[in-house]
Order: sequence, then C-alpha cells, then structure tokens
Amino acid sequence: MRSRKPSYAPRVESLEGRRLFRVGAVSPAIARATPARIATIPPETFGAHDTVGALRNFTDAYVSFAGGPRFNPVFDLDHNGMIGQGDGRILLRVLPAVAPPRPLNLRINLIPQDQARGSLPANSGGVTFNPQPTVVGRTVPGALIFSGTGETDWKLRGPAAVSDERGFFTFTPTLDAGINQFDVQVVDRYGHQLPRSLPIRWLGFNPDAPARS
Repeated sequence: MRSRKPSYAPRVESLEGRRLFRVGAVSPAIARATPARIATIPPETFGAHDTVGALRNFTDAYVSFAGGPRFNPVFDLDHNGMIGQGDGRILLRVLPAVAPPRPLNLRINLIPQDQARGSLPANSGGVTFNPQPTVVGRTVPGALIFSGTGETDWKLRGPAAVSDERGFFTFTPTLDAGINQFDVQVVDRYGHQLPRSLPIRWLGFNPDAPARS
C-alpha cells in the first residue's frame, strides 16, 4: 500500500546558503550543562546580544548535520553531529530568561488577510486562497516553536521560530491543494511543552489573481 504524501512540506532546505555568524568554540560551561547543573551563558556566545537573537540564530541551523552548509557547531550542544530539538532545549536552559515562569499557553491562526471569505467549506484551522499564507501565533516570550506534520519530535523537522519579547511568532508554510495538517510544539526554558494542530485548507486557486491570456 502506497503511503500518502504529507500535505504540508516544510521548506527546510530553503534555508541552505543563509549566511551565518562566525563560528566560535563551544563554551566549556555548555559542554558541562546538565538538567541538574545549568550555567547561564552570555548570548554573545551564540552570535547575538540578546536571548531572542541567539535563539533566532539557532533556528537558522535547525535540522542540519555536520558537514552541511547550515551546520554550526556552536549549536550542537549535545555533540551528536546534528542540530535538533535536543540542542534547542539545552539552549533555552543556558540562556538568560526572557520572562519569569508562567503557565504555557498558545494561540495560533491565519492572519485575517489570508483568510478566505464567502461561502466556503468549513475547516477548523481556516480556509485560504494563498498557497503560502502567514500563520501568526502568540505564546510565552522567548520560547522555541517547532513545526512539521505530526506531534512527535522526530516528525517536527520543518522550520522553527522564536517568540519575541511580547510572545509573537510567525510561520509561512507552503500548502498543497486541500487540507494541510500544520503542527507546532512550543517549548519554554522551564521544561514545559505544548503541541497544537492547525489544519489549513488551500482551495488551490486565487480568485483575485489576474486572468491568464
């Protein structure tokens, strides 16, 4: 039986070739960091002057492997040759906090400009004419948000985002015609995580697009 092609295909490789900050040596304090003994590392270690900036630099290297153009050993904090969710969770713990502990919450939806209007099929996550709509969300400040298709860690290999100092973040997924399952998981520096699904229906055309001659 043939497996069904996922309707949401994160453009991970589109990040290849982005210019990254200069690679530096991994701090010995990071190498020693464990859940029982966490050191506070200056954001400058990761090429930024603030925690949110350092986390954004991490997302540029997320899901990359040693030898690849996006791989940056500064962010391979578990030293396994891959930059993944485990490294992000360590990074959240060692960087200075953006906000004090609070209950983890999440709101996520299409921006109003990308929500189709009129008599349309019902869909819990929204209906759009845009094949690359903007998804906006809000959660606790300074969190990492992983995306993909599926709620397990190994399936969330799409682009990652960071919530800013007010908790806002955005994604721009590329859709196939029909319902696209867009899944995210928020992780904060205090060990909390929260998954959420946003099924987006793309109608496969744009009524406002110019007619072809």
